[in-house]
Amino acid sequence: MATLPTPEESARRLLSIFALNNSRPDDVLMAEPANFAFRQAGGSAAEFQAGLEYAVQNGWLAIGENNTIKLTNAGCRNVKPDKNSN
Repeated sequence: MATLPTPEESARRLLSIFALNNSRPDDVLMAEPANFAFRQAGGSAAEFQAGLEYAVQNGWLAIGENNTIKLTNAGCRNVKPDKNSN
């Protein structure tokens, strides 16, 4: 039986999407394409949501206007490419 990732692991995978785009603090991604990229890398919609909530609670990401996700300074310090991302 597969072990589900923790919300922190999902948050870090979400941050890796920013890493693939060479993002800097205050850069934004549209939520739907980010969700799609997350699922393409093997995550589920529920894991994306759990990771997003964890990242927002820890100040790594902020929910912006028009369905965007903004990378914060704290999030930028935690961005590392995910070995599972393509």
